[in-house]
Amino acid sequence: MGIIVDRAGLNVDASGWRWVLNSAGEQVYLNWERFPRCSYEVLTDTVRYFARRIKSKSPDAVYATFETLLYLSHSPSFVAAADGNDELSIDVFNEVRGFLEGRFENSIWRLHHVRHWYRSCADYGSAAFSPEVAFELYEKTIGGNRKGRAVLSLDPEEGPLVDVEITALLNALNDERRRKTFRLDHAAAIWLCIALGCNPKQMALLRECDLQLMEESGVRFFHLKVPRVKKNHDVPRAAFRTRKLTVEIGNVLLSLIAENRAREEGYGRVTGPNSPIFMRRNVRMHSAGAMQEYGRHLYPSEFTKLVSDGVRRLGVVSVRTGLPLAVTTRRLRYTFATRLVREGASMEEIGEALDHTDLQNVRVYFDIKSDIVDSLDRAMALKLGPVAQAFLGKLVASERKAERGDDPSSRVMAVDKASGRPAGLGTCGEHSFCDLLAPIACYTCSQFQPWIDGPHDKILDDLLAQRERKKAAGMDGRMVAIHDATILAIGDVIQRITEVRAA
Repeated sequence: MGIIVDRAGLNVDASGWRWVLNSAGEQVYLNWERFPRCSYEVLTDTVRYFARRIKSKSPDAVYATFETLLYLSHSPSFVAAADGNDELSIDVFNEVRGFLEGRFENSIWRLHHVRHWYRSCADYGSAAFSPEVAFELYEKTIGGNRKGRAVLSLDPEEGPLVDVEITALLNALNDERRRKTFRLDHAAAIWLCIALGCNPKQMALLRECDLQLMEESGVRFFHLKVPRVKKNHDVPRAAFRTRKLTVEIGNVLLSLIAENRAREEGYGRVTGPNSPIFMRRNVRMHSAGAMQEYGRHLYPSEFTKLVSDGVRRLGVVSVRTGLPLAVTTRRLRYTFATRLVREGASMEEIGEALDHTDLQNVRVYFDIKSDIVDSLDRAMALKLGPVAQAFLGKLVASERKAERGDDPSSRVMAVDKASGRPAGLGTCGEHSFCDLLAPIACYTCSQFQPWIDGPHDKILDDLLAQRERKKAAGMDGRMVAIHDATILAIGDVIQRITEVRAA
């Protein structure tokens, strides 16, 4: 075929058996050596079909079509037609359909690719593709991708994180931020996915120049220009959506950029505004020519692995499975959207936040069942507390055993509602000012050192009673469950005290 000019105006070398497509995301290419055995005519018409697709569709769409047509090898009629150089019958389509239905859940939508391939080749006059079969395919109902299964079912391994899980993840992140023991690229990747709900390709395309430090009336904040994907933009990074970041997340990105620069300078390499924020240690394969500028960007799959590995290093355990929390960028995107719904965002607002133009992809988040634990009592708190790992602090025998135990201002106090007298719960190990609401926020803080003889059971009973009153009053589920993470953390503390006393 020689050189094909793709939709973005970039050259694709189609002179050999492997056509490398100009994708700034994953490395994609059409390997014709993998294509099912067929007649010379079918192969020639299919090659011409893909040449047309390259000119009009994105690299990812072209690759998806090619990968689907590889399933033609599971059609006995297709194989038989290759041997006899016969016309491809409707049986080819039906046999591929049967294979997909039997092997791959939720993959019937791929038949749209098969139908379009057949009809296009027939339209261009190939003798192996029947116009009558093409018309019959046009009349068939295929159906779309089944949307939202993991979201609607709140799947504990693939669906959105429930409130207790996302709280545990945030607590672990904040704890590592204080300790400064967590890799910056892990922290930045996880924080961005939680805060923005972006897909991995957007994050992998980020560059230093996309992060902007702003100041207004003495207040600092950050803007991040997020590249748009899955839209009608032919060139990567052709359009952006600006998102606001908290100072904490912005500072993590600044630190990551500084770390990248220092490392690259150590190797004698120059960085600048166009350097990726999430940077590969070595250059991508097939990054010459038009794709050379993306050579140091992560692949989207590598960014997803960065997030998954980072969460695994945090050691957060799911209260639903009792296993280490398995997180992907997709799950955090689901979580971002479901939390927006519960905060009252409209369908249009969520579509804008997710950068969707088709609101049917957003509707699923409004049909999701509540992830609020309907009933939470003392027994459940004591059982789930150690599993949830909501308590990150250190249990101490007494005030004098605690860090800063000699500083009266470090005491965390609560008022005994029965006597009206203050009672000591523990010691704060933080040396700087803390503006969190004590003692409720203390139990989920890594700097809190609860005393073994502190009245933690009374705090637990009080929070559980508050929860029941809110539930009886018909309050919104999020208000009912607002202190669930604290309840579980106190349950964890009480269980640890029980174990210490029993030892």
